[in-house]
Formats: sequence, C-alpha cells, structure tokens
Amino acid sequence: MYKLKVLLADDHDSFRRILVAFLRAQKGIEVVGEAIDGQEAVEQAEKFHPDLVLMDIHMPRQNGIEATKAIKNRWPDTKVFILSMDPSEFYQKNTQDFADGFIAKSSMKNALLKVLASEQSNYLTANAVAA
Repeated sequence: MYKLKVLLADDHDSFRRILVAFLRAQKGIEVVGEAIDGQEAVEQAEKFHPDLVLMDIHMPRQNGIEATKAIKNRWPDTKVFILSMDPSEFYQKNTQDFADGFIAKSSMKNALLKVLASEQSNYLTANAVAA
C-alpha cells in the first residue's frame, strides 16, 4: 500500500513533535523527515522527495517563504502547504502565488485531515490513470 510521504518543517520542537505524532497516527502517511528551518527543509526535500511538505512560515536561517519557493522551483510536483499562527487574510493571499495552500495552526487538525485525504486521493487517481 502506498503511503503519502510528508516532510514537516517547523522550528518549534513541541509543535513539531505533536504534529509528527498526529501524522504518524494517520493511515497511509509516512513522515519522511523533520526540519527546524527552511534551509534544512530544502535539503531534506532533496534527500527524501516528499509528496507533501508542511512548512512553517517563520523560521530561522531561511524562512518558509524562501524555502517553499526553492522547493517548488526544483520539484514543482511536490505540494507545499504553509503553516502559520497568524490566520490573517494577508498571509493566505500572499502565499497563493508560490504555495499549494495555507493552514492556520489554530485550525490545524481539521484542515490538515482534509489536505491529507485530498493528496492521498490525488496520488491514487494519478497512479490509476498511469497504470
């Protein structure tokens, strides 16, 4: 059975640990890597080729915006969703040009479950057509 490969990039250890535990509890999900900043996220995307990257917007060394642009430039089929504590329309609208979506951390669980289900469905459909 195929597992959706997910990379998580967030500089807050406690949030990252909770989210990794949540993701690992979901069927069909494999957490392939964790990054503490944008630069590490790009390096891990190259190493693990995730299907989905969950990218915090505010991180040290390289922020989530720069890292997302780098990942999408090199691997355009990799889906990248921006995560932020700030659910304002400013971030949601200004990330549309380079990210595949935006998830406010305040509504993380429900939004993330929808994204995971959609990405798993998209992968299965694409592979059924290719076969």
